Amino acid sequence: MWREQLKKGFIETDEFLIELTIGGECGEWLPSLALYDKLNDTWYYFDNDMFPGDTKEEAERNALELFEKLVIGLEKPILKISPMKEAPKEVYERLEKFLRKLREEGRGI
Repeated sequence: MWREQLKKGFIETDEFLIELTIGGECGEWLPSLALYDKLNDTWYYFDNDMFPGDTKEEAERNALELFEKLVIGLEKPILKISPMKEAPKEVYERLEKFLRKLREEGRGI
């Protein structure tokens, strides 16, 4: 379910908005995931490695694969507000609860 929502551009909850954008530059398509924290009115970007694609579809697939790794716990999210400043611990804790909920929905729990 979350895949279809993210393919449309975003997943929204009471606490977060997670946005997927894809931009083209010099023959490459660059995926980007961002998180808007509604409780603190702050945007963060996911600073995890996300590979560009030769096509928009490939870039989208790369972003979805990264997000799936976050959901199932193969990779830890890296959230930044700027290159030198990470998100506060409480944002990570709330995001982990949200990812756990997505993981449980995927298992039918």
